[in-house]
Order: sequence, then structure tokens, then C-alpha cells
Amino acid sequence: MSGPHRSHGTPREQRVSLEDVRHLTLRYSRARPENMEICVEYVGGRMKVFEADRYLIERLLNQLEDQKA
Repeated sequence: MSGPHRSHGTPREQRVSLEDVRHLTLRYSRARPENMEICVEYVGGRMKVFEADRYLIERLLNQLEDQKA
């Protein structure tokens, strides 16, 4: 196969810089304990909400705590 690489409908990897983020909030609900929401407000006012696995967030926080110690 020749020619430029095609993504075949998969979204391109988007790079986000924390310099573009104005405010970042984590939300946890006991109604859905397995998930957390990550709310991002970007410079310019654009908002985006991501759903994340609670276990991954807890692991990240534990790793950050361990680095501080």
C-alpha cells in the first residue's frame, strides 16, 4: 500500500497543555461510585467534562502522595 497514512475513522490524538487550562475540578458521586467526572475549563471559557474510572484517579493520587513523602 502506498500513499499517505490514513486514520480510518479513528480520532487523532489530541495534545492538551495545562497552560490552556484555567480551572480543573474532580467530581465524585456516591450514586455512581465507580466513575468520576473531570471538569476542565479552558482559557477562553470553553468547558469540557470527561468521565474517568475512579480507580485510576485514586491510583494517581496515591502516586502523587508517595512522591511527596
